Amino acid sequence: MVNDPTSDEELPRPSQPEIAADGPEAAPEPESDASILERFEALKQTLGEELGTSQTQPHQPQPSAGADRPRDGSTLDELQDRVRRVKQQERAAGTPLEPVAPTSSEGEGPPLTYEELEAQKQAEAVRARREAKKENRRQRRKNRSFWAELPILVLVALVVAVIIKTFFFQAFYIPSGSMIPTLEINDRVLVNKLSYRFGAVERGDILVFDSPEAIDVERSFPARVFRSIGEATGLTSPETVLIKRVVGLPGDTVAIVDGRVHVNGEPIAEPYLPEGVTMRDFEEVTIPADHVFMMGDNRNQSRDSRFFGAIPRDDIVGRAFVTVWPPGAWTGL
Repeated sequence: MVNDPTSDEELPRPSQPEIAADGPEAAPEPESDASILERFEALKQTLGEELGTSQTQPHQPQPSAGADRPRDGSTLDELQDRVRRVKQQERAAGTPLEPVAPTSSEGEGPPLTYEELEAQKQAEAVRARREAKKENRRQRRKNRSFWAELPILVLVALVVAVIIKTFFFQAFYIPSGSMIPTLEINDRVLVNKLSYRFGAVERGDILVFDSPEAIDVERSFPARVFRSIGEATGLTSPETVLIKRVVGLPGDTVAIVDGRVHVNGEPIAEPYLPEGVTMRDFEEVTIPADHVFMMGDNRNQSRDSRFFGAIPRDDIVGRAFVTVWPPGAWTGL
């Protein structure tokens, strides 16, 4: 029998759930961060037996029947892959990577997903490691730079010291008592090498000059280097120089009569001599041009022009003008 479409008998109507299922799918409400984390923990509990890393807490909710089909459309397999990747990241980092929900103000878009949070944390960790490596490289370069520049600094200091010693000033060590009481043994004096380039020598000046009796002793190269450093710093005195006081100038006559020095026939005042000093007589001599007559203050313990004659001006190293050692005893000469 064929049903009459005009019959009063009503056709069966679909139930309300079926209409809802056949109709357009309602848009899901945005999930909150807490809901995402809750669903993730539920999935971790469900997959814990398979992964061996179950972290079920007594107070955490049990997974619902719809947990295998999350609201964002991901399948259970996809979420399982996410959990596996998170576990791999945790093992690589050595510490669990806990998701941190970002604080977002209204109008900045939906909350970040767990994967986005993890990617953000990983990017920050990479940046931190990169900055730490850069800082380590900068520190290593700084240390290498210091040790690389140290020889240059030492070389520059030596060059400057040599220039100053050669043309301007030099410290000299007093090894003997020929100038007592003006200069004691182990004193150090500073000598001005420019004094007589533009000025004249005066009677009473204390000069350093090349000894006419000096013997050049052959030494090994290391010994010469250490000797030169000692002479430059005043720790040792050059063996080829002497320090004495000017008594006679070019053209003067010098003699010692009755224990006193006579210049041009007249006795001269010498307040720098030790008390009670006596001298043997010395026959009168005339000082040649561009020469000076030198004598030590400790006359009986000094080998000077009385023995080797007047000193050429070209042999003068410079004028001693101050005592710089011992400390606290600086004295002008």
